[in-house]
Amino acid sequence: MQNFIEISDISKTYWSADGKTETKVVLPLSMTVAEGEMVMFLGPSGCGKTTLMRMVGGLETPEAGTIALRGERLAGPDRRRGMVFQSYSSFPWLTVRDNIRFGTRYRRDLSKAEKDEITDHYLQMVGLGRYRNFYTNRISGGMRQRVAIARTLASSPDVLLMDEPFGALDAQTREFLQFQLMDINTREKKTTIFVTHDVEEAILLANRIVIFSSRPARVIREIDVDALIPAEDRRAGTADMPTFFDLRAEILKIIREEYKHSLEDA
Repeated sequence: MQNFIEISDISKTYWSADGKTETKVVLPLSMTVAEGEMVMFLGPSGCGKTTLMRMVGGLETPEAGTIALRGERLAGPDRRRGMVFQSYSSFPWLTVRDNIRFGTRYRRDLSKAEKDEITDHYLQMVGLGRYRNFYTNRISGGMRQRVAIARTLASSPDVLLMDEPFGALDAQTREFLQFQLMDINTREKKTTIFVTHDVEEAILLANRIVIFSSRPARVIREIDVDALIPAEDRRAGTADMPTFFDLRAEILKIIREEYKHSLEDA
């Protein structure tokens, strides 16, 4: 896999309202993401994971450094990067199908028939065919999140950015969507950056886990999950459980130590 996203020496600082106090959020940081790779960001709450992802998405601007996609420097958001947030972002005045079709609105290279075909493809992929004509305020939160994922995929982004997309869901729905995302990723091979606080979710879904320090964010550990627990075993539910739980314990220990440091520095 070649480098698809290149993050080079980016940093970010926030200032208080009166402009007198600064908070360094991201230290000069560099990393790469390969094409088709799913990278999970883990770290203490407030460490800068989401800020980093938002900079990749063009929603925030780094004060220094560059972010490149396929070698082209990025500035501001564009449809090459699709984002899914924790909140259920849908248009309640549109049906499930029309919400998903909205993702194709800027794909001017497609005919109406092709847009309809893409819409129906993702409608079925996320298992919402029978709800196609329901308004989204008449379906569950988990279903609305599936709509958001399908709408984003219908826009055909090069990169999928997911900020705790399952964080507000109940355990059963979260597990269902995790396995559904694994299935989608197997078919689509979509380059994905996924922010989570759930260590088990990270191990289940990731090709690679990046663990960040407490604020200001710096990379303190990278874990090649595929080398430890093959993705096909995780998808099939046949992963070696001692390895899974040993890895979980190791990651939790790292994050606990960083959280302790954040309290000491507060």
